[in-house]
Amino acid sequence: MTAARPAHVEAPPSPLVGAQRRGPARDAARDAVRDAVLEVLGTVEHGDERGRLLGFPTANVAVPEHGLRDGVWAGTVQVGPAEDGPVHVAAVSIGHRPTFYGRDGERLLEAHLLDFEGDLYDRTVLVRLHVRLRPQRAYAGAAALVDQLLLDVAETRAWAQREGLGARLTTP
Repeated sequence: MTAARPAHVEAPPSPLVGAQRRGPARDAARDAVRDAVLEVLGTVEHGDERGRLLGFPTANVAVPEHGLRDGVWAGTVQVGPAEDGPVHVAAVSIGHRPTFYGRDGERLLEAHLLDFEGDLYDRTVLVRLHVRLRPQRAYAGAAALVDQLLLDVAETRAWAQREGLGARLTTP
Protein backbone atom coordinates (compact mmCIF):
# COMPACT_ATOMS: atom_id res chain seq x y z
CA MET A 1 0.00 0.00 0.00
CA THR A 2 1.42 3.36 -0.97
CA ALA A 3 -0.05 6.79 -0.44
CA ALA A 4 1.22 10.27 -1.28
CA ARG A 5 -0.09 13.48 0.15
CA PRO A 6 1.09 17.07 0.32
CA ALA A 7 2.65 17.67 3.72
CA HIS A 8 0.55 20.76 4.31
CA VAL A 9 -2.76 18.87 4.15
CA GLU A 10 -4.43 18.78 7.56
CA ALA A 11 -3.56 15.47 9.14
CA PRO A 12 -3.43 14.26 12.72
CA PRO A 13 -0.08 15.05 14.35
CA SER A 14 2.33 12.18 14.10
CA PRO A 15 3.90 10.60 17.19
CA LEU A 16 7.24 11.86 15.82
CA VAL A 17 6.14 15.49 16.13
CA GLY A 18 5.04 14.92 19.71
CA ALA A 19 8.25 13.09 20.55
CA GLN A 20 10.38 15.98 19.32
CA ARG A 21 8.81 18.80 21.33
CA ARG A 22 11.59 19.02 23.91
CA GLY A 23 14.36 21.59 23.37
CA PRO A 24 15.53 23.89 20.54
CA ALA A 25 17.40 21.21 18.54
CA ARG A 26 14.37 18.95 18.61
CA ASP A 27 12.12 21.88 17.63
CA ALA A 28 14.30 22.51 14.57
CA ALA A 29 14.23 18.82 13.62
CA ARG A 30 10.45 18.72 14.11
CA ASP A 31 9.97 21.80 11.93
CA ALA A 32 12.16 20.33 9.17
CA VAL A 33 10.10 17.14 9.19
CA ARG A 34 6.82 19.09 9.23
CA ASP A 35 7.87 21.21 6.23
CA ALA A 36 8.21 18.18 3.94
CA VAL A 37 6.94 18.67 0.41
CA LEU A 38 5.37 15.22 -0.03
CA GLU A 39 5.03 12.05 1.99
CA VAL A 40 4.92 8.45 0.79
CA LEU A 41 3.84 5.65 3.09
CA GLY A 42 4.70 2.19 1.82
CA THR A 43 6.32 -1.17 2.34
CA VAL A 44 9.97 -1.77 1.44
CA GLU A 45 10.13 -4.23 -1.45
CA HIS A 46 12.91 -6.35 -2.88
CA GLY A 47 14.56 -4.84 -5.95
CA ASP A 48 17.37 -5.82 -8.27
CA GLU A 49 19.96 -4.74 -5.64
CA ARG A 50 21.71 -2.46 -8.12
CA GLY A 51 22.06 0.28 -5.47
CA ARG A 52 23.78 -2.14 -3.10
CA LEU A 53 26.17 -3.22 -5.87
CA LEU A 54 27.04 0.46 -6.49
CA GLY A 55 27.66 1.06 -2.77
CA PHE A 56 24.34 2.85 -2.14
CA PRO A 57 21.82 0.34 -0.76
CA THR A 58 18.25 1.57 -1.04
CA ALA A 59 14.83 0.95 0.44
CA ASN A 60 12.56 0.46 -2.58
CA VAL A 61 8.95 1.58 -2.31
CA ALA A 62 6.27 1.47 -5.00
CA VAL A 63 5.43 4.94 -6.31
CA PRO A 64 1.88 6.25 -6.56
CA GLU A 65 0.79 7.10 -10.11
CA HIS A 66 0.60 10.82 -9.46
CA GLY A 67 1.72 13.46 -7.00
CA LEU A 68 5.46 12.81 -7.08
CA ARG A 69 7.89 14.55 -9.39
CA ASP A 70 10.74 12.43 -10.73
CA GLY A 71 14.17 13.44 -9.52
CA VAL A 72 16.57 13.17 -6.61
CA TRP A 73 15.44 14.59 -3.29
CA ALA A 74 16.87 15.28 0.16
CA GLY A 75 14.47 13.80 2.67
CA THR A 76 13.82 11.66 5.69
CA VAL A 77 12.61 8.11 6.18
CA GLN A 78 10.79 7.01 9.30
CA VAL A 79 11.00 3.25 9.83
CA GLY A 80 7.86 1.85 11.44
CA PRO A 81 5.89 5.09 11.71
CA ALA A 82 2.98 3.39 13.50
CA GLU A 83 5.42 2.43 16.27
CA ASP A 84 7.03 5.90 16.37
CA GLY A 85 10.15 4.37 14.83
CA PRO A 86 13.44 6.14 14.14
CA VAL A 87 13.82 8.84 11.49
CA HIS A 88 16.83 8.75 9.15
CA VAL A 89 18.14 11.33 6.68
CA ALA A 90 17.97 9.97 3.13
CA ALA A 91 18.87 10.77 -0.46
CA VAL A 92 15.78 9.67 -2.40
CA SER A 93 15.49 8.94 -6.11
CA ILE A 94 12.14 8.78 -7.88
CA GLY A 95 11.97 7.71 -11.49
CA HIS A 96 12.70 5.07 -14.10
CA ARG A 97 16.46 4.68 -13.42
CA PRO A 98 17.40 5.89 -16.91
CA THR A 99 21.11 4.97 -16.73
CA PHE A 100 20.18 1.28 -16.70
CA TYR A 101 16.62 1.09 -18.04
CA GLY A 102 16.02 4.17 -20.19
CA ARG A 103 12.50 5.56 -20.05
CA ASP A 104 10.99 2.07 -20.06
CA GLY A 105 12.15 1.06 -16.59
CA GLU A 106 9.71 0.55 -13.75
CA ARG A 107 9.07 3.82 -11.91
CA LEU A 108 10.33 3.42 -8.37
CA LEU A 109 11.15 5.34 -5.20
CA GLU A 110 14.60 4.39 -3.91
CA ALA A 111 15.69 5.82 -0.55
CA HIS A 112 19.34 5.61 0.47
CA LEU A 113 19.31 6.07 4.26
CA LEU A 114 22.53 7.82 5.24
CA ASP A 115 24.64 6.06 7.88
CA PHE A 116 22.17 3.17 8.13
CA GLU A 117 22.92 -0.53 8.21
CA GLY A 118 20.14 -3.06 8.54
CA ASP A 119 17.37 -4.96 6.82
CA LEU A 120 14.25 -2.98 5.91
CA TYR A 121 12.56 -5.54 3.65
CA ASP A 122 8.81 -5.80 4.31
CA ARG A 123 8.96 -2.92 6.84
CA THR A 124 6.58 0.02 6.60
CA VAL A 125 8.32 3.34 6.04
CA LEU A 126 7.19 6.94 5.79
CA VAL A 127 9.34 8.79 3.24
CA ARG A 128 9.26 12.59 3.40
CA LEU A 129 10.58 14.49 0.40
CA HIS A 130 11.86 17.89 1.49
CA VAL A 131 14.06 19.40 -1.24
CA ARG A 132 14.37 18.38 -4.89
CA LEU A 133 18.09 18.33 -5.65
CA ARG A 134 18.02 17.56 -9.37
CA PRO A 135 16.05 15.87 -12.15
CA GLN A 136 16.55 12.24 -13.18
CA ARG A 137 19.35 11.87 -15.73
CA ALA A 138 20.93 9.06 -17.70
CA TYR A 139 24.69 8.75 -17.12
CA ALA A 140 27.31 7.20 -19.39
CA GLY A 141 27.69 4.25 -17.03
CA ALA A 142 27.93 3.06 -13.46
CA ALA A 143 31.11 5.02 -12.63
CA ALA A 144 29.59 8.34 -13.73
CA LEU A 145 26.41 7.56 -11.79
CA VAL A 146 28.40 6.73 -8.63
CA ASP A 147 30.25 10.07 -8.93
CA GLN A 148 26.88 11.86 -9.05
CA LEU A 149 25.46 9.79 -6.17
CA LEU A 150 28.41 10.86 -4.01
CA LEU A 151 27.52 14.49 -4.75
CA ASP A 152 23.82 13.82 -4.02
CA VAL A 153 24.68 12.28 -0.64
CA ALA A 154 27.00 15.19 0.21
CA GLU A 155 24.26 17.67 -0.70
CA THR A 156 21.75 15.72 1.39
CA ARG A 157 24.13 15.79 4.37
CA ALA A 158 24.57 19.55 3.97
CA TRP A 159 20.79 20.01 3.81
CA ALA A 160 20.35 17.94 6.99
CA GLN A 161 22.95 20.04 8.82
CA ARG A 162 21.28 23.31 7.74
CA GLU A 163 17.87 22.01 8.82
CA GLY A 164 18.98 20.94 12.29
CA LEU A 165 18.96 17.22 11.50
CA GLY A 166 22.70 16.71 12.01
CA ALA A 167 22.07 14.59 15.11
CA ARG A 168 20.48 12.00 12.80
CA LEU A 169 23.80 11.56 10.98
CA THR A 170 26.65 9.47 12.35
CA THR A 171 29.25 10.90 9.98
CA PRO A 172 29.51 14.61 9.14
